[in-house]
Amino acid sequence: MPEFIPRPAQAAILRYSHGKMGIAAVPGSGKTHTLSYLAADLIASDRIKEDQEVLIVTLVNSAVQNFSKRIALFMRQTGLLENIGYRVRTLHGLAHDIVRERPDLAGLSNNFQILDERASNDLLDQIVGTWQRNNLDFLIRYTTPESRDNIQYLSNKWKQILLSMASAFIQQAKDLELSPQHIQSEMVHTGIDQELLRFGIEVYQDYQNALSYQAAIDFQDLIRLAYSILKLDADYLQRLQQRWPYILEDEAQDSSALQEKILRLLCGKKGNWVRVGDPNQAIYETFTTADPKYLLHFLHEKGVQSYDLPNSGRSTYSIIHLANHLIEWNQKEPAPELLKALVPPFIQPTGQDDPQPNPPDIPEHIYLYDKALSPEKEEDMVVQSVVRWLAENPRQTVAILVTRNDKGASLVQKLKNKKVKTVELLQTSFATRRIAKILSDLMYFFAEPQSAKKLTAAFQSLYEERFEDAEEKKLFRAFCSRLKKETLVENLLFHPPEKNEQSLLEPLHSTFREIFQQFATFVHNNQNATLLPIHEFILTLSVQLFTEAHELALTYKLAEMMERAAVANPVLTLKDVAVELDRIYSNRIRINGFSDEELEFDPDQHRGEVVVSTIHKAKGLEWDRVYLVSVNNYDFPTNQPYDQYISERYFIRDRLNLEAEMLASLKNLSKGTPYQEGDPTLQARISYSAERLRLLYVGITRARRELVMTWNEGKFNNCVMAIPFVELTAFWEQYHAAPD
Repeated sequence: MPEFIPRPAQAAILRYSHGKMGIAAVPGSGKTHTLSYLAADLIASDRIKEDQEVLIVTLVNSAVQNFSKRIALFMRQTGLLENIGYRVRTLHGLAHDIVRERPDLAGLSNNFQILDERASNDLLDQIVGTWQRNNLDFLIRYTTPESRDNIQYLSNKWKQILLSMASAFIQQAKDLELSPQHIQSEMVHTGIDQELLRFGIEVYQDYQNALSYQAAIDFQDLIRLAYSILKLDADYLQRLQQRWPYILEDEAQDSSALQEKILRLLCGKKGNWVRVGDPNQAIYETFTTADPKYLLHFLHEKGVQSYDLPNSGRSTYSIIHLANHLIEWNQKEPAPELLKALVPPFIQPTGQDDPQPNPPDIPEHIYLYDKALSPEKEEDMVVQSVVRWLAENPRQTVAILVTRNDKGASLVQKLKNKKVKTVELLQTSFATRRIAKILSDLMYFFAEPQSAKKLTAAFQSLYEERFEDAEEKKLFRAFCSRLKKETLVENLLFHPPEKNEQSLLEPLHSTFREIFQQFATFVHNNQNATLLPIHEFILTLSVQLFTEAHELALTYKLAEMMERAAVANPVLTLKDVAVELDRIYSNRIRINGFSDEELEFDPDQHRGEVVVSTIHKAKGLEWDRVYLVSVNNYDFPTNQPYDQYISERYFIRDRLNLEAEMLASLKNLSKGTPYQEGDPTLQARISYSAERLRLLYVGITRARRELVMTWNEGKFNNCVMAIPFVELTAFWEQYHAAPD
């Protein structure tokens, strides 16, 4: 790594010696580099004693690795030992250190265990499933009258809503330091009796009881208990303050109220605390209790030294202009309640002699495609475009950024059909989805073995990928189309072709006849296996179908999931299992435990490949060319009357956002303020719209040299171009047409 030559704005920050400092850093400004150098400089300047450390706190484990490597490098360059004088932790890792050191103050035994995300989600899934079966009246009351006849059909959709509600309630309650007993007591005290709160309390109580039974805590408990320990033991807090005289916090825009409280205690009133973040990249509000307002308040707090890191060498001038215009426009439009969704500083390019100069500017490499497309046409156009571009730029990096995992999964499939090397940053991998699809189609068929449609889907899932030749694939699909219309499925499966004169197999060449007979034999041999427990049935099929170690590992994971589902729901059917597997295939849920989230991802290691990622997972990354798709008023609403919101489901009465309603009930109860049904749903629209504006900003600023933006009319042809996209298109036409 070349020697670090700080820019003027960075140099001002590196003159820091003590006190509280807040830094607003634009995308690509080198904040990680600056913070790492500051840590090394503090150690080298003898401000850190032998028994002390600079504490660096960040958001994710991959950032921990990144910081550790950079600080170690700077330490080596100054002739110091590279692993002494600093500690890098995630906020949850820091909380874990505190709780492990003093479990007695948290009421825990020394051998307590921490449930990971997978185990925690599985536990909650069982609890919510049981609650749902016992509270059908609740579902009916919140279902629209016209949808109540389909309440059984909506069961799985309701399950996911309830799971999300339960998870958010528990997270919010723990962030507010409220136990189930506290909430129940407050409800009795105030005389408030709300169904949504009762649901939250019951699930929360059952969840905590289950944790206690296992002598376990979850990740949210770590934060809550760490804060409690620091408040209870002043001597212990003082020792930690002595141990960590400097605290450097990265990604501060993503901290929650309770996380901020922990760092304030560790810092003390006169301590040394540096907070770095970008309020314009706060994109996790929907999923966590994080809120950029905490960083914004800190930046304007009395006694805090506030600085900007405005210079970025990541992108061309044109991309910078586009991102800055989005901020500028947001100061005036599109709605009064969204005026502070994006805030200065604006991005400034670097100087000509900068070690990281901006890439050469080619305005023609900005493509804002404003024509209306169907979702499928949009995908096809993007795939065709990226294939052509890669052929001309094989050593460049490129990414397609999506807002939803299912959209990403569909694009991956189309790219793979074109034999394009693809890398995924989605919930589940292509391999996982492929196996889930095969098993799902088989479950559907074994649940309804007389159905030609289900038979065809299962057969096609298993064998279509064998045919790479275009003509053979065409013939195979033609056979499947005919198979779908067959009325006597039994004849095909259980009567040899020579005894079945009407068999579809007769006109086909030997390859087709052979593989269908293989399939028929497979079905026949496994017919009785349907009587096995669900997870054993899945494993019985899998060992016959899959041979690769990773494939078998995935099937075992799937089998475990279905075993837990069967325990939670004793009347679980093959069709229920098929539906759940189909949700994994369509990327609506993730299989925990098969994720590369902990690893540092480097786009430059994937030149000549297409990275398909959600915008959330793309944060902190950059590519030469970026495609931003689905920029419509469903994925990027701006609180307009005609906008649509993913959390407002058609079958829920009054289009209520039940999660927002429940969380508002909880907050109001804790504050003693009244709750009015419907108001939280309207407020949630504003918060979500603000977050989506920031998400669009993050997407744009992932691009180094080239940017392509497209939109589609949605599944039901009822979406329009997102207002910010309309504005950016108009701005770009004017900007591009203006003389130099």
